Amino acid sequence: PNSTVMTRRTSSIILLALLSFCCLYACVSADRVYINEWIVQVKGEPEVADKIAKRHGFQNLGKIGNLQEHYRFVLQNTSHIDNISEAMSHEKQVGTIEQQYGRERVKKNYTVPYDSRWKYQWSLKNTGQTNGPSGLDLNVERAWLQGITGDEI
Repeated sequence: PNSTVMTRRTSSIILLALLSFCCLYACVSADRVYINEWIVQVKGEPEVADKIAKRHGFQNLGKIGNLQEHYRFVLQNTSHIDNISEAMSHEKQVGTIEQQYGRERVKKNYTVPYDSRWKYQWSLKNTGQTNGPSGLDLNVERAWLQGITGDEI
């Protein structure tokens, strides 16, 4: 009788943990909006990637930077989007497959640092203040708009 109680208690704990994991996964997945792009690892030459892409209704947009064997595929017809990752996983040359999702981009505000000599620093923002051509500067304001400030360097 004692082992039966322990088995039921253990089963209940495992079931509760499994349900918690499923709920957490559903919450994380629900926030993502998947798009018609995949990152696909294809073993072999670029021509192999092109053939696999075409066979499954994708356009191969090419290698991703310097990553070896990783390509960006865009699905042309999204009517069969639900089974596409599974179908491609059966290809011998295909390694990892990851459907991409939209990411929210947040524009960062910036402020010009306080400096009493800012107007004289033509190398940072050249408005022609030294009678030279305006615009020939380091374009730091554009970098600041992207959130690049030099903090923690």
